[in-house]
Amino acid sequence: MQYERLVKWARDVLEARGQSTNVKAIWASAECSNQIAQKRVKPGRRLRGKARYQGFEMLDCPYIEPISDFTTRNNKMMLTATAGAYVFLFDVEDETPFEVIYTSTYFDDDVQDLTAIALVPEDKLETWSAFEFACSRAVRPRIKRRRDVYIIGGSDAFFDPTVDWDDVILPLDLKEQIYNDVESFFNEGVRIYKELNLAPFRKLLLAGVPGTGKTMLCAALAKLAISQKRIVVYVSGSDRDGATFEKIQRAFQAVASAKYPTLLVVEELDAYLRGDDKARILNVLDGVESPNNPKGSMMLATTNYPEAIDERLTKRPGRLDRIYVIPPIQDEDQAAAMLRRYMGDQWQDSYIQVVPALVNQPGAFVREVALQARMLAAHNGQTEVTLDLLEQSVESLDQQMQADRDFLMQRRPMGLGMRSSRRSRFGFRSDS
Repeated sequence: MQYERLVKWARDVLEARGQSTNVKAIWASAECSNQIAQKRVKPGRRLRGKARYQGFEMLDCPYIEPISDFTTRNNKMMLTATAGAYVFLFDVEDETPFEVIYTSTYFDDDVQDLTAIALVPEDKLETWSAFEFACSRAVRPRIKRRRDVYIIGGSDAFFDPTVDWDDVILPLDLKEQIYNDVESFFNEGVRIYKELNLAPFRKLLLAGVPGTGKTMLCAALAKLAISQKRIVVYVSGSDRDGATFEKIQRAFQAVASAKYPTLLVVEELDAYLRGDDKARILNVLDGVESPNNPKGSMMLATTNYPEAIDERLTKRPGRLDRIYVIPPIQDEDQAAAMLRRYMGDQWQDSYIQVVPALVNQPGAFVREVALQARMLAAHNGQTEVTLDLLEQSVESLDQQMQADRDFLMQRRPMGLGMRSSRRSRFGFRSDS
């Protein structure tokens, strides 16, 4: 296996350098090879164990091809996480200096997560742990100055909290529950958590089929948070790295270091719960590694596929505090309010006739109906959207969605263990 080859290689290097006595191979922090940490943790830094860090040398390892990631910080391009081999040098008061041979590499071609190994003298583990902590702290996003939104894994374009709370159209009792949950936590809950010696960290999950407005709801809650002088941290899985545990970890570190109440937004949480990352995220959500921000922090996560989030997450107390199901449109009043919103100044009372066809649809369907009708009117040179155009838009979009569902059902592999299901008129499944 790759790690065995690396350990053997590191032992040979240490022996050649005369440093092979009583060393242990350990899993190490990948942040020690991050080029930001290597620049910020300066030679001469004091560490536990009466030691000083004295710098590093890069080594040529036949099993690792050095490669770096990069990002933008403070409008500058910077090299960050790096695969490579190093020797880290340390001095100890009244003792012989010692060295640590360290490697970081990608063990899996399909996962962009570095794995690191270090050979450390057994009696110097305390010093090495302090060095790892210094590197991790140097790399983590630091919320020093007051900003409204911090993006982990992307640019500011990935999340723009400009939705007003009044523009969120949900069943009124559900909308009120979500609002009260958020506000009561920051206003009273943080104090209660502290009185119980708990980290003031609350976790909400918004679940529902695509298009029901979960992203809009997150944006509206983020705008509310900003108006209340809270910080918003948004984790983006839309850049080239995709959804990785490393982003969740960086976000939690940023939240923990913030000196402000913080709303952490993680969209499509299910995308992060795959392979080894699932167990790592479950450990974080258990509370041992959860961010302990004295001002209070709340995680607002979403999922289109709640079945991908297994019982270890949804049914274990503490991993998620509340799950709110964001449903399709529930009744004609809600449908009419949503259609009125998207038709804007074009609204006519006659449009009420199409409202029954919008019930049980996701909000995205109503938005597309309105957009398509308005574009058809513009294409025809009409100054207003007639009821006939709106009905055409509803019918054509409904037919398109049905064709998409039929196509997907034909391509869906059938096999043992598939649960039977029944579908409503618009394709939302309810398991029987």
